Amino acid sequence: MSWQRKLLLAGLPVALLLAAGEFAARRFRERSGYPPVGGHSYRDQRIDLLRRGFPSAHDPVLGYVPRSGYAGTDNLWHTTVSIDARSLRNNRPGPRPEGPGVLAVGDSFTFGDQCSDPDTWPAALERRLQRPVWNGGVFGYSFGQTVLRAEALLPVVPCTQVVCSLIPDDLKRCELQRRHTDMPWFVIADQQLVLCGVPVPDSAHDNPLDQQWLRRACGYSALLDMLFWNAAPAWWVGQPREIAIEPPVDGLQVGKLLVERLAARCRQAGVALLLVLQGDQPEMPAGKPVHATELLAHAQSLGVATLDLATRFEALNRQDPSLHGRYFAGHMTPAGNAWVADQIAAAITSGAPTRSPTTRGR
Repeated sequence: MSWQRKLLLAGLPVALLLAAGEFAARRFRERSGYPPVGGHSYRDQRIDLLRRGFPSAHDPVLGYVPRSGYAGTDNLWHTTVSIDARSLRNNRPGPRPEGPGVLAVGDSFTFGDQCSDPDTWPAALERRLQRPVWNGGVFGYSFGQTVLRAEALLPVVPCTQVVCSLIPDDLKRCELQRRHTDMPWFVIADQQLVLCGVPVPDSAHDNPLDQQWLRRACGYSALLDMLFWNAAPAWWVGQPREIAIEPPVDGLQVGKLLVERLAARCRQAGVALLLVLQGDQPEMPAGKPVHATELLAHAQSLGVATLDLATRFEALNRQDPSLHGRYFAGHMTPAGNAWVADQIAAAITSGAPTRSPTTRGR
């Protein structure tokens, strides 16, 4: 037998084994909710938020925004997502209702991760109010990015009301200068906010992590990605996912100054502000707790209307534990977003959002 045939016979089982391993690894990543998005590789998902989740575009102040003009299902959950020319998520096909507009800003809970366009809470709120509701939420945002986003949209979006939503983790994100991707951040100097990290570098282009062709090529294999991530993570991804601000800052204190900043900006524009706390609990239990209700109390002291849906849901869930499975699947389900929209619509139409925890479960 020639050496070529011997090599072929020896290599065939190895190739079949590798193919089976690649198939199994790809199925595992798909079941875990991390298939490649937008033509990027498995490794890309580990090194940059711009390369995973939803199609996005670089922004020098905000870090990134949803990609304007995009429409499709190219996201982790294969839901229908469409973005208009101002990087706002659409609510549904067709014209919007008439009337004074509402600008919704926040993180992935506002953008509507895991939901199609009509199933986000801004879309449901538009149907309830029969007024245009502009979805300015962006996946992965810190509370600082949310406030910067509101300031950027206020001059260009016709609205008389801003609904600013956050979850407790958004305040923890204010303590970071990098979270999966480059981002802006704030420090406090003489009781004033100082914006840092701008202009934000475009890490999706000219990224030093992409300069080695071997890493780029291997990243398209789910099997090699899992192997290198576990065996040589420093070489494979090159940098930590999260980098804290040095010297450290307190996310809650930054958040309080951000509320003051946003409230002043809304007063200047003649726009009402409603601050909404979302999520399934009002504080983060892991590590140093973040009591986001303190942020709402500070907002109330400034005359800002607030709505604590996290505490309200926590009380309702104690009465009916099945509620969590119906309203949350990582992010909120369409049913959960409909509930959020009902609460916000009631707060806006009444003009007096519920603030007392003793009445939230009613």
